[in-house]
Amino acid sequence: MTIGLLVLKNKLKKAWLWFKTHWQIPFITLLIAVGLLLWALTRKQVFLTALLDYLENSKKDYENQIEIVDKIHQNEIEKRDTILKEYNKNLEKVEGKLAEEEKKLSSAKKRELKKLVEQGYNDPEKLSRELAKLYGFEHG
Repeated sequence: MTIGLLVLKNKLKKAWLWFKTHWQIPFITLLIAVGLLLWALTRKQVFLTALLDYLENSKKDYENQIEIVDKIHQNEIEKRDTILKEYNKNLEKVEGKLAEEEKKLSSAKKRELKKLVEQGYNDPEKLSRELAKLYGFEHG
């Protein structure tokens, strides 16, 4: 190492030692500088008004986004509930018809029924055809 680097390293160590010992002085100086800067910026109401408007607009945007997320979540829950009701209704129909034939519906068939209801939710005619084909019922 050169002499210049050793001198610089020594001065930095001494500065760090002074800073660790007297940390209150730089801290208070920094607080005063920030306070003076804020005072200079806010003594004219234009900056303060712009800052408050920005914060208010940010809050409104956040609330709007939260409202949209809540609506989407509510729609998903309603769709899920509708699909579950349709599934349970179709399950009862199928189990009723199979009970007449004295058969028991397997869990694999239940999963297949749930998948069919989820896929054919918007097309009842297609759902009816698929159920009839899957369980051997007449499609009428």
